[in-house]
Amino acid sequence: MKKLITSLILAIATIVALPAVAWAHVVVTPDQAGVGAGTMFNVSVPNEKEVAVTSVKLDIPKGVQNVQPDALAGWNIATAQDKDGNVTAITWTGTIPAGQREDFAFKAQTPANATNLDWKAYQTYGDGTVVHWDQNPATNGKAVKNNAGPYSITKITDDLSSSDAGSGNPAGSGTSTTATLALALSIAALILGLGGLFLGRRRK
Repeated sequence: MKKLITSLILAIATIVALPAVAWAHVVVTPDQAGVGAGTMFNVSVPNEKEVAVTSVKLDIPKGVQNVQPDALAGWNIATAQDKDGNVTAITWTGTIPAGQREDFAFKAQTPANATNLDWKAYQTYGDGTVVHWDQNPATNGKAVKNNAGPYSITKITDDLSSSDAGSGNPAGSGTSTTATLALALSIAALILGLGGLFLGRRRK
């Protein structure tokens, strides 16, 4: 029984740890938003090397409008625009020391139609290394190979339709990871409780 309980606990611990592994990448949230909605996006950038990160560039997908980056102390922010004045990229220049991370925020209006936003990012280090977060996660998975890794995706849903409106889940909530953690922790607590009950009975 002890071996069974130990195995189950290890399995739960592995499930709980998975989201943390995913967050070791450059990640843009939320992972879901409604059509035509003014949305606050966050770019989480960890430093995974022994030298400082010096800049982060994020390509803005087509259809995203009214992009406004938040000011961030210690960072210079530049935007690239197309001929119509739409922001096509944001570049943050500053320093993320080794072993630390930074969050970059910007507000934007999502496309008017349901689609997926592919957030391709480019992370430059002080030694000149550039990690390209521009690989399709559907075909390349989550691994980082040859300084290239998967990009984040925000699913734009038609939350104005009757099917989505009655779901009770507001678009852009970005709560999928939190829900997974809560479920995993609840299962772990249940297993530990049952294990203690069985062990208590055996000792009697």
